[in-house]
Amino acid sequence: MSVTLVHQRPKFAPALLTEPPPSGYLHIAAAVEPPGGIGRPGHSRDKTHLLDLLRAEAEDLASLGEVKRASVYRAAAVAPTVGLHPSDTVHPARYDVVVLVETRTPQDIDQVQDSAAYRHLRGRLAQAAGDVHVMAARCGKCFADVGRSQEGLFQFSYFVGDDPELTAELWEHLAGWYAAETGLDNSLLLQPLDGTTSDYCFVGHAHWNLSLAAVALRQFTKPSFYRFLQPTLKENRTTVMPVLYHLVRLRDR
Repeated sequence: MSVTLVHQRPKFAPALLTEPPPSGYLHIAAAVEPPGGIGRPGHSRDKTHLLDLLRAEAEDLASLGEVKRASVYRAAAVAPTVGLHPSDTVHPARYDVVVLVETRTPQDIDQVQDSAAYRHLRGRLAQAAGDVHVMAARCGKCFADVGRSQEGLFQFSYFVGDDPELTAELWEHLAGWYAAETGLDNSLLLQPLDGTTSDYCFVGHAHWNLSLAAVALRQFTKPSFYRFLQPTLKENRTTVMPVLYHLVRLRDR
């Protein structure tokens, strides 16, 4: 099968891809105080304290030789689902806290998961959240690596599709649309490692050096969002659940 495009225009050509980073990724997503539907999550004192603790534990993870960086994100808003409306079998992505651990290679992930630092962080999230999803991944496709600036807005997009190969090809067209309509110049498609389980066939990751209002304005006011992006996802039986985040901490080694 190949991607079916609805109301395609030349300006929405697929993104020009670059060589994916050789890293491994541990994407740990938790619903701590998510909104009831779309919108802004809770910001209680307990959640603020949790984020402070996660920052310290991410620093411990970043000190491991196998880890390049460990980043903690807090959701600014759960965006509307794009594409096919989720069915009862789709795990809703309403994660208001994410920890992303980037390892030097995918082969380093097992050792990181065996570390005391990871077990402490994972256990803390399990106690605080009603829903935790862990995905061990590599970068399947890369538009450009995601910037590490502490400014701006990050996005994790949770993909569910009938055919992962088709969904990966579709992502190239989505990245091209975002580049043309929002000025996006980076994006990674994180793919679960072979032999691992995940509720999502991919998790997209991107960064804008913009405010939440500016990113929303550049997406939802564009006619092509409703004429091209949304119907193309539906036509290809793909569900995308985007969540927008601010960086809590970013640790480089």
